[in-house]
Formats: sequence, structure tokens, C-alpha cells
Amino acid sequence: QFAALGIIAAKAPFMEMAVAQFIINLRYCLMSCSLSQKLDEKTPFFHRFLIGYGVTDEIFGVSVCRPGRLSPFFSYGLIAVAVPGWTLGTLLGAVSGDFLPPRILSALNVALYGMFLAVIIPPAKGNRILSGVIVVSMVCSLIFAAAPVLNTISSGFKIIILTLLIAGAAAYLFPVKETGEEQHE
Repeated sequence: QFAALGIIAAKAPFMEMAVAQFIINLRYCLMSCSLSQKLDEKTPFFHRFLIGYGVTDEIFGVSVCRPGRLSPFFSYGLIAVAVPGWTLGTLLGAVSGDFLPPRILSALNVALYGMFLAVIIPPAKGNRILSGVIVVSMVCSLIFAAAPVLNTISSGFKIIILTLLIAGAAAYLFPVKETGEEQHE
């Protein structure tokens, strides 16, 4: 959503917005596929479908860290807590944006980056490859913002290019190898 606002503010063409959002949201397919591996093979399709519908970054993070097999009801519990929280948070954000002073609104915008850091730092602490990918992403983003020719590329295409290049290179250079233990968990 944050990336979409930047693309909309830049008055990018609709096709650029669509492709950027497709690339950004493709992660949900990957998260759902990953979580499906943690479900028992006998889990009915309707449970898989409902769990897939409810996958978000936070729910994925909590689910993937849970050892062993996932119960559909564990996922439903996460969804039942998270969705009302996001809905209420969105409502409060929209309402409070009308009466909070600009200085506080500016501070809350910084909190979004803090939340993002809180999501990426814990897994990166114990993983040198992930830490390296994060640093490479930051450096490449800086290069795209500062380099004379690259800084003329619209924000939507920067997201598309950097996502495909960095994620593709990381997947090619550092594939995740399954051990026999993970396969038969």
C-alpha cells in the first residue's frame, strides 16, 4: 500500500501500477505455498483455501516460526485476532489523521519504517545471507535514487527491477536446501 501511494503520487501509468502491485503481492503466493508444506497432507481443501486467503506478512511470520505441523484452527485464531486489529487500526488512523497535528502525523509515518525494521531485523540477526541481501537491497535502492540515469526511472519500475534482480539473484545464489528432517517433519 505504501509503495502504491508513491506510484500513484508520481502519476505513473496504470500498467506500471498494476505490474508493481503484482510483483509486490506475489509474495503472498510464495508464503501460502510455504505454509501449505507445514499442513498435514490430509488437511481438506477448504481449510487450505481459507488459510491461504488469510495469509499476511505477520501471520506468515508467526506461522512459519511455529515448530511442527500447523493446525488450521491455529491459523484461524491468528486471522481472527489480526483482521479486526488491522480494521480498527485503519479506522483509527483515518479518523485521527483529521485531527492530529502535522508533527505527530509525521512522527507516525516514521513508525511505519520502525515496524518494517522490526519485521526484518530478528530473522536477519541469525542469518548472514539474509543480512547480506538486506544490505545489498539498501545499497541498490540508494544507487537507483542517486545515479544520474537510474534516478529518472519511476518508483514503480524501480520496485519491479530491484525486486526481480535482488530476489532472483538471492534465490539463484543461495537456494534453500531441504534436509530429510524438514521434509518429514
